[in-house]
Amino acid sequence: MTERPVFFATPDGVREVLQRARHRRRRRIALTATGAAVIAAVGGVLAIVPSAGVDGADRLKVVPASPSPQPSRVLADKPRPLLSPSPADATAQDSAPGRPAPGTATTPFGPQPPADSPTPTAPTTRKSASAPITRTTVGYDSACDATNDIVGWCVVYTGPDTARRKHPVRLSMELCRPQVNGDGTIHFDDTRQIDLELFAPDGSTVWRAGQGIGYRSPGPDVVVRAGTCLRWVSTWDTIAPDGFYAPPGTYPVSYAIDSSDVGGSFGGPSLELTD
Repeated sequence: MTERPVFFATPDGVREVLQRARHRRRRRIALTATGAAVIAAVGGVLAIVPSAGVDGADRLKVVPASPSPQPSRVLADKPRPLLSPSPADATAQDSAPGRPAPGTATTPFGPQPPADSPTPTAPTTRKSASAPITRTTVGYDSACDATNDIVGWCVVYTGPDTARRKHPVRLSMELCRPQVNGDGTIHFDDTRQIDLELFAPDGSTVWRAGQGIGYRSPGPDVVVRAGTCLRWVSTWDTIAPDGFYAPPGTYPVSYAIDSSDVGGSFGGPSLELTD
């Protein structure tokens, strides 16, 4: 049988035990604080950022890590210097649509097209728009005098003597039967029935009634009552054969009936075309 030693506490022994216990507790507290500092240092991000100091020497800057994402800073763009437009850009701006060319005068209604500008309605396959002819019966024309009673027919131009460019104009002529001659029958050579034309100063044909429409021969036989007239109307869009608006000027008028019953063509009137 082993006997356990028996210790008797003395005042000095108790004091020494308490001192050692306090010393161990202080070491644990110090170790805990040191461990927390080490953890904080490991969890941080050490970034070495060079920056110029006051005396021109580089120095280190520590940027700690953030536990949550931080909003990024938007860097303002540096102001850019204003550049003067190049000559090519200046030319393009001057010639842009809606901007008058240098040295040209403008009006409150915008720049006017030149006199020889092509019309947008002029077809590419033919020089001017079609000019169909319509015929109606009207009362006797007072322009026919007694001299027409000899042949029994009166042919007269009844269209206007002035017109404006780029504005369609209606041209017309009539075949009248004098009252003293009674009713008469006209035999047309073709379905066009008339020949109504405008000529340029050089003698070339500018426009013809019925252009752009096909006709056939022979034409119909029409009875004209005494004291009445047959009236034919056709519209000119003021476009010349070249597809451009006809220039201002005087255009002689020629008119005739496509029938051997009334021979010859007539002239004398003219159409004054203005802007």
